Amino acid sequence: MPTHIEDALMNIMSTFIWEQGTKPRIAIATLQSPILEGGLNILNIKSRNEAIEIIWLKAYLNFSPSHQKWATVTDHIILAMVPPHSVKKARENPFLQTWMAPLRGQRAKALNDDIKRMLKTAQKYEVNLAAIRMTPHLLAQLPAWYYLSAEQKSLNNASAKCLLQKHNVAKVADLIRTSARLHHPAQFPTHRKNKNCACRECAADRTLGCKNLHKCTKEALTRVHLIPPKHDPTKQEPPDGMSLTRTWKLINKRARQENGEITLNPSITCKENLAECFRVFSHPNGNPTQMAR
Repeated sequence: MPTHIEDALMNIMSTFIWEQGTKPRIAIATLQSPILEGGLNILNIKSRNEAIEIIWLKAYLNFSPSHQKWATVTDHIILAMVPPHSVKKARENPFLQTWMAPLRGQRAKALNDDIKRMLKTAQKYEVNLAAIRMTPHLLAQLPAWYYLSAEQKSLNNASAKCLLQKHNVAKVADLIRTSARLHHPAQFPTHRKNKNCACRECAADRTLGCKNLHKCTKEALTRVHLIPPKHDPTKQEPPDGMSLTRTWKLINKRARQENGEITLNPSITCKENLAECFRVFSHPNGNPTQMAR
């Protein structure tokens, strides 16, 4: 809801309570408090609207196949307005990477009011990717470039450009796949550490136009090693063993449909999709990079 509409509604409420021309004698914050705390439980329009923005943000951050069309359009609008110093093809989403969507300046003017309000609300309430633990499957879906918790490395070297442009590396899973021949040499006995390697994997990469396969493979491995243990899919420990059994999950599913009692799932691991992994009131610098045990 636009700010001027919020203000107009607040003026209507104030006029109704205090009568026209009468100066308010009690702070609006007190009037918005619950009756048991001395207030009148008046609707806090600003907070209600921010709560609605958070719900919209939750839908926007649903990266599953059910990702809504308006969210996809929003992605394209935001990506078009990002400052040019970042590499266009490496950008995916500001909530999954280190770059930020513009909220002020000339570029921000091109964003519509709905998008700006959603992004500002996310910034105000510190919405971040802050899951305690994620499955390797989810970690592998994170973007390979501008990685949130990894030490930042330039994308201007030849190998990084080749990975991005010719190998089409976009996700962490792509980095792992490309670097596997160095990370697990026993599984790739025919691989040779030179640009003329004739192993099956390098032969396939050569058809993409890569000129120095070993350098690209080494660059991919370096970027995997920059990822902290908590977010590295190759360093995850066994499941926490705290998940509900399949039977209990079915019982919970039925209970939700019938508005019945639901059994708490004590697992701290996010398993289904990246939408589970976002939290409010979570400062990015306060999220540990070591694995939860």
